[in-house]
Amino acid sequence: TASTGPHIAEELQSRGYEVAVYHRGVHEVPLPGKVEHLHGDPHFAEAIESDLAGRRFDLVVATYGRIRHLAGVLRGRTPRLVTVGGFPVMKGWMAVADPQHVLRDGPVPIPGAEDQPYEEPGRDRFVDRMIETERAVMQAHAEGHFVATHFRYPYVYGPWAVYPWEWQIAKRVLDGRRRHIVQDGGQLLYTRCAAPNAARAIGLAIDRPEASGGQIYHVGDDVQLTRREWVEAIGRVLGFEFEFVDIPRRFAPAGQSHVPDRGPQFHRLLSTAKLQGQLGYRDAVAPLDWIRVTVEHQLAHPPAVDGRANHMKPEDFDYAAEDALLAAWDEVLARAPEAFGRLREFRHPYPHPKRKGDLL
Repeated sequence: TASTGPHIAEELQSRGYEVAVYHRGVHEVPLPGKVEHLHGDPHFAEAIESDLAGRRFDLVVATYGRIRHLAGVLRGRTPRLVTVGGFPVMKGWMAVADPQHVLRDGPVPIPGAEDQPYEEPGRDRFVDRMIETERAVMQAHAEGHFVATHFRYPYVYGPWAVYPWEWQIAKRVLDGRRRHIVQDGGQLLYTRCAAPNAARAIGLAIDRPEASGGQIYHVGDDVQLTRREWVEAIGRVLGFEFEFVDIPRRFAPAGQSHVPDRGPQFHRLLSTAKLQGQLGYRDAVAPLDWIRVTVEHQLAHPPAVDGRANHMKPEDFDYAAEDALLAAWDEVLARAPEAFGRLREFRHPYPHPKRKGDLL
């Protein structure tokens, strides 16, 4: 019942499946067509056993709960299992805090392919569990309990997203915050995926079990936007143009409450070549179109900023500290020399002989 669920249900219904959704019932969102709701707790093996007692399924798409427990309970109850995890399982892709609480991560191969080594055990407990889940699903496939396919999600955007990053930008527009801090010129790339595009990838795997069985796939939009392009796109939806202020990360480190950019400190670009090559994936929706849908939904249903659950916190919009940072940076620039050297004109190195026989 988050961003991709309704679209996955639609993909299934378009293929003739009767759909049941197993969830806690905490978040009820509009789902397409006729959908059975199984309310329970998919986080504990004993609860799953009880909640699914006597049930068998032609296909299970598990995007929620503790999937390693689901995979165990579903042995003998389904011939086909599609599961969803995330990219942090790859070595170096998860930001980890050192004892001084400084975020350190990367560098990582760009783009990151599915065969990249797993993260070292013990660096992050959450990542350890994700790796354990992937291995459990693939091991059950190898043992013949079902035909399994695993997907690694990046950040998925759309209505009902687990964490609505776009609201960090849209709220600043509504609050008239024209000057927007970026680091590295806003040129960092961070893989994102529109919710219908993630669902399309899952649908393609369902269509081709002989190709996708036993495989792990990365998903992501065909077209990826830089951090600055992402902010600009949200601004255009709202008819707003930002004035970008490029402040170095050492002066405005990501993760500080007064820095709008909460993103990574290096590129996190996933390769979707395997998904495209093996399953013929192409985007179902264009990213710019889905950004508009996402922002318009958030305007109609403003995300909470109360710090509860996965909600944003009031300090995420610490405008007083943000203004102080901008003022300090303006002062730095005012003291900087106007020029550090003459502009050097570049010409390509190939010769341009004026007459036959010229060698220089």
